[in-house]
Amino acid sequence: MASLIEDLIGILEEETGCYRLLLEVANNKKDVIINGDLPGLQELTKQEQELAGLLLRLEKKRISIIEDICLVTNKAPGEMTIARLIELLEGQKEEQGKLISVTQHLTQVLEPLREMNKINEQLIGQSLEFVEFTMNAIQSSKEPITSASYKPKGKGYQQANNTNFFDAKQ
Repeated sequence: MASLIEDLIGILEEETGCYRLLLEVANNKKDVIINGDLPGLQELTKQEQELAGLLLRLEKKRISIIEDICLVTNKAPGEMTIARLIELLEGQKEEQGKLISVTQHLTQVLEPLREMNKINEQLIGQSLEFVEFTMNAIQSSKEPITSASYKPKGKGYQQANNTNFFDAKQ
């Protein structure tokens, strides 16, 4: 089981490294969104997708290792968590210490990443609202001024339909 624990620690360290890179991308993304740099945003989104693909592969490996650990320990995969595994390693202080350490590092990276993602989500939402406002302002500037409600010969102006370019709000 020691080799499985070492494999798990290795995968968790790789995941932590990927999440650190993702945090850097998220920090850069914030600046790019604020500056309105669309080509930069596209490049960062591409980097995010590549990292997400790598994280998905690492996650599959981690799940496979956890399943193997469950077979060895005769535990159900649904019951096995990192905290539970740390408890099971009570007699193996070195592996237990490494697992605790790598789990703490992973948590220290994930928390700021969650916060940065929330900030970026809000910034993108504000940008979309501004774009919608601008599009509506442009559209309304093309409508005729209706201070006088009638055309010559007594015919009224036909109101332009008020269509928004972005109808869905989330």
